[in-house]
Amino acid sequence: MKKSITILLVFIFGVNLVSRAEGSARPRAAMKSTYSKRIDFIVKNGIRKRAFPGCQVLIVKNEKPIYDKCFGYYTYGKMQKVKPTTMYDLASVSKTTGTLLAIMKLYDEGKLKLTDKASAYLPFLRGTNKENITIEELLFHESGLPAGLPFYQLVIERNNSSSFLTSMKDTTQTVRTGVSTLKYKDGWASKIPYGDFTLQVSGSCYVNNRFHQAAMKMIADAPLKSKTYLYSDLNFILLKEIVEAISGMPMDVFLNKEFYAPMKLNHIAYLPLRTHKKGDIAPTMLKDFLRDEVIQGYVQDPDAALLGGVSGNAGLFASARDVAKVYQMLLNDGVLNGKRYLSAETCKLFTTTTSASGRRGLGFDKSVPSNPTHSPCCISAPSEVYGHTGYTGTCVWVDPVNNMIYVFLSNRTYPLDKENRLLKMAIRSKIQEVIYQSMK
Repeated sequence: MKKSITILLVFIFGVNLVSRAEGSARPRAAMKSTYSKRIDFIVKNGIRKRAFPGCQVLIVKNEKPIYDKCFGYYTYGKMQKVKPTTMYDLASVSKTTGTLLAIMKLYDEGKLKLTDKASAYLPFLRGTNKENITIEELLFHESGLPAGLPFYQLVIERNNSSSFLTSMKDTTQTVRTGVSTLKYKDGWASKIPYGDFTLQVSGSCYVNNRFHQAAMKMIADAPLKSKTYLYSDLNFILLKEIVEAISGMPMDVFLNKEFYAPMKLNHIAYLPLRTHKKGDIAPTMLKDFLRDEVIQGYVQDPDAALLGGVSGNAGLFASARDVAKVYQMLLNDGVLNGKRYLSAETCKLFTTTTSASGRRGLGFDKSVPSNPTHSPCCISAPSEVYGHTGYTGTCVWVDPVNNMIYVFLSNRTYPLDKENRLLKMAIRSKIQEVIYQSMK
């Protein structure tokens, strides 16, 4: 009799009463198995093609997880399986899951306006050609700042080896290949923390605190381009400085106080080794040009690493479930589990506003269905979708039309990041397209 009732419930309501795969949640409703298996295939094929050693995929619809699975291992050595609490380096997903949240909170409290000049809070920009850059321009990536700056040149020696930069224009490709480790300049780095050496780059490297001031000066001295759309980490590095200038505390402390702790998020943190074991965190790289050791629990991004691991452009680590809760709060107009964190008006403003270029929102990346070749989302994602992607192989997309959240976290940069097979295989967007097909 019980068996008959169970079959009837599954047939009528589509309730997931089947025993769960390892690492899955307890969804009250599940995605149809046809589409679930298609996502499984896309992910497993990516692992087989060595696009990434493991990942987490989470899809939440109407506040219920309809797909929640972990795949693969921390590394291709298959020693440690990915689990739901595994924390990944979010890379640029940190921009919207961390820095932007802080900006939204300060805006919500009336402590800043989008039309405010960044120089009102950052004295090092005053008297420069960046004095009139506004917070809105930083959020839209329309500040005129260059895409990036070679901060690492402040602390490492030049040499003539083929693995070093062949030109100033080759920074992105050469710096990120992890070919060899370079020598630090005298007086800039220490193997142990002491005195002014507190900016931790890895387990055995601490950079002098004066690096921060030198990096800010490099931004202030950089050439300024026209104020058209150009994605730049520098915009969010400055936004983090603004958060700290207004709040009077480190950004990670502010975010933990205002969001992560009261939300009871136990697997999200900057500098996660302060609160979590190394085994709780997926390794991001075997080594890179800054660090001749496995990068696990330290941010992969070179700029964020040299800035001590808490930066506006990167540095946040989290599990897919905790990431989803942050965006569920935004999708709920600022409320999570009955507690309000942001006003509905602030959530609406930041998640619906789109720049004149049509490419970006206020800090968020946006779906561009009218121009699929320039859209970071799949072709079926509506224009209302907002979120972000990350260099390490991460993404989060929120669809307010369908009341849905999609999170994909991986360490595609392990062991080295030279070839981005995850991007070439379009795995993240292929999964997203299957989600939309399942709803038709």
